[in-house]
Amino acid sequence: MAKTSDEMKNLVEEFIKVTNINYEDQTEKVREKSNLIEWQFRVGTNVIVSKNANRADRIHLNVNMRFPPEDSKLLVMKNPSFSKAVMDISEICTVCNVGHQWVKDKEDIVGLAIFSHVDEQILDRISFHNTWDNVARVTAHIQKILRSNFSGFSGQANSTDETTEKSMYG
Repeated sequence: MAKTSDEMKNLVEEFIKVTNINYEDQTEKVREKSNLIEWQFRVGTNVIVSKNANRADRIHLNVNMRFPPEDSKLLVMKNPSFSKAVMDISEICTVCNVGHQWVKDKEDIVGLAIFSHVDEQILDRISFHNTWDNVARVTAHIQKILRSNFSGFSGQANSTDETTEKSMYG
């Protein structure tokens, strides 16, 4: 039998609690701004777990990397190192079956979102944590790609974040 949105939300909250990472139910805040999200949790500083209104069959897990201004200056297509990093990041995301999207503010690249989903039919603690771990591993690998392609790239915004440095199982 298919899980309802509320059932999925309750399951996800229980799965998050297992990690002992601080989290916040942001459902009310998000609903004030948009009706596209049914519910949302912010976990740690950069992980979002949500249920989109247009998809009854899955939940989404996103890691949002934000870059400080000094790093954003390096992320321009004219920079050959950035072009190489884009290709390497696309490859690792494809191989690991996660999505990615560059975040822009006007013309500047200010972040990168790494995301995946868990289908409602297989939503259990293990599938949820496996998906989270996969997104976290890819995020860590992307940080390594960026640091290796850019001398002086700090990646400060996420380098010590407990949500991507900690295994989901403790």
